[in-house]
Amino acid sequence: MTIGQAELSALMSALAYASVTLALLQVFRARDANILGNRRWIVACVLAAEAGLQTLLLLGLAHKWQGAASALPLAAAAGQLVIGLSLWPLLAGMKSQLARAMGRCLRRRIEHANSVAESARAMLELAESAAQFGHWRVDLAGRVFEWSAAMYRLHGVTQAGFLPAMDTVLELFPSEDRQSLSNTLAATMAEGGEFELKLRLCRPDGEQRHVIMRGRAIGRATAAGVLVDVTLQHQAEASLREANTAVLQANAALRELTLEDDLTGLSNRRQFDLSLVHEFKRAVRSSLPLGLALIDIDNFRDYNKIYGSIAGDACLRRVAQAIKSVPRRTGDVVARHRGGQIAVLLPLADDKGAARVASVILETVQALQIAHTGSGTGFLTISCGAAAFSSLADANNPQELVRRAGQALDKAKTEGRNRVVRFDLAMNGDLHEFHNPPQSLDMERLIKSRVS
Repeated sequence: MTIGQAELSALMSALAYASVTLALLQVFRARDANILGNRRWIVACVLAAEAGLQTLLLLGLAHKWQGAASALPLAAAAGQLVIGLSLWPLLAGMKSQLARAMGRCLRRRIEHANSVAESARAMLELAESAAQFGHWRVDLAGRVFEWSAAMYRLHGVTQAGFLPAMDTVLELFPSEDRQSLSNTLAATMAEGGEFELKLRLCRPDGEQRHVIMRGRAIGRATAAGVLVDVTLQHQAEASLREANTAVLQANAALRELTLEDDLTGLSNRRQFDLSLVHEFKRAVRSSLPLGLALIDIDNFRDYNKIYGSIAGDACLRRVAQAIKSVPRRTGDVVARHRGGQIAVLLPLADDKGAARVASVILETVQALQIAHTGSGTGFLTISCGAAAFSSLADANNPQELVRRAGQALDKAKTEGRNRVVRFDLAMNGDLHEFHNPPQSLDMERLIKSRVS
């Protein structure tokens, strides 16, 4: 061995011992290194001393001390022996101490996990109690693996020290719901997927609850899910439906009590009937005439088919307002009679006066020039029937007046529409037609002529 090789060997040994010493110092200073006891510092000191000896020999070689080269192998062997002797008691006592330390660490972790699990379980039970739901887990063989405390409360059964049998649980559902639930659970566990069922739950105390069961397959032949009590929601929905029905009935009754037609803005049928009875009684008492003009839009059903119901409603409103705009006296009543029919009740007007007013209405609607391809003229037209009450010998009830005006209207439509027909009792009930209604009438003269 030359001096150069000895120096290199001493240098490498010194560096090796120094690096091992530093590494062990880092380990010994670690958080859980106290399980090694004080012997760890003895090992570090031995390694540091050996590194110092190797460094000293290296210096001796560098200064060519006598015997330094021959002492180098002996120092290396002695250092390895000392290291082995110092590490053996350290490692021998470390096994039991490490095991105890690991046990303590595991116990702390288990206690922490149990604490977290208990807290989560308590929070889950609180949530289930507040939200009225419970969780469960079953298998294909009908074994119940998990059944929360809330499930016992929802089913109305006492919580026992053992899980309930699946057959016992199914008995709490009506037969049709029981079969549906059993089949759905079996299909879900066999084929996978999720499900949701609305069920009725019959508790042992006789109370029926409405529940929703949601579940999904977990692995093979196992399913888990929740059961939600929606009884209050179901009752609220039922109450809401009853309230809506009551509101609709009240609105219908209110519409019957109101005296105005929603669509046309004219008086409605109720107002017309009341006015007809009132004016008829007054006409009887005063021996004065009472006229009636009954008006119907020609081919109005075809108009709705061609232009649509919305356009039909707009057309009816327009015609109604045009009829309402015809000059009349304070006691006159313009009302929607039924469908597309409009009635004009004319106190103090005889049949001729009623026919003249109907002629003006006919002319007014013609002037609107409302397009109607389903009409023979290409425009919307109306037909009018006129009648009047003159005495009890003539008519003894107000509906007779309406019937006569209706007969006259039917005759107008039979004769070809777009005309006014007057019911004439003096001519044995024959119907006489105004084929050519006046194109221009003096309104003041017309109103005066309604009483002849």
